[in-house]
Parts: sequence; structure tokens; C-alpha cells
Amino acid sequence: MRTAAPRPLLALTAILLLSLAPGCGGPFLLIPGGALSGEVVTEPVTDWSFVDDAFVDLEVRPEQPYSVELNYIVRDGHLYIDPAEDRRWLTYIREDPRVRARFSGRVYPLTAVLVGRPGELDGFDADRFIYRLDPRKP
Repeated sequence: MRTAAPRPLLALTAILLLSLAPGCGGPFLLIPGGALSGEVVTEPVTDWSFVDDAFVDLEVRPEQPYSVELNYIVRDGHLYIDPAEDRRWLTYIREDPRVRARFSGRVYPLTAVLVGRPGELDGFDADRFIYRLDPRKP
């Protein structure tokens, strides 16, 4: 007969994992994190066609870093994100467009530039804001 793990043990394990996530140098699955860790790239990237990660880790709010894992789009060598209106990190981008993105352990200092409002750009979700991530000095 197989017995299930005691509920208190499962709850303790979940709490432990959730409490460790913010200290992992970025987001953990669907849980936001803090400052991104990794090698900071100082040379500006002008063509993002080389990235092939499934997701990008994005850090916003430089004074009190908040990071999330999200989808991205590369089009004509430019890097784009398309946050939904209800995302906390969109509020932070609107307050301060300085962001950092991490691909394959490398962190890139960028500026989020609004290039399209919902429904303005073909090929993007019609209900999303579109930001291009442009290079900036660290």
C-alpha cells in the first residue's frame, strides 16, 4: 500500500521553495524574482537574431529589481516584448524604462521604448502594448 506524503511536509517544502526563489538571481518559473545574475554584456547588441532561448528573463525597476520570465519576439533583428495591461512590471517600465534582459546567463542593459499601442502593429497581439528593447550603457 502506497502512502502519500504528510500534508505538513508538502506545505513546508512549497514554502521553502517559494522563499528561496527571490534569491536565485532572477525569476523562478511563474514566481517573480529580484536582480538578475550573470555576465553583464557591455557591448551594445544591434541584431538579436542569435537568441534562441524559449523565454527571456526581464529585470525592471533598477533601484529595487523585480524580474520576470516572459515570451519575446525578434523581428528584423530587434528585440520586442508585449506586456499586457494588467502586469505589474509594465507599470514599472512606464515609471522607468531602464531594464535588463538575460539570455543564456548573459545580462544585457537595455531601454524599453514604446513602439506600439494595442492594435497598432501587425503581427503582434491586438490587445498588447509593444516595447522594443534598445541597447544602453550599463
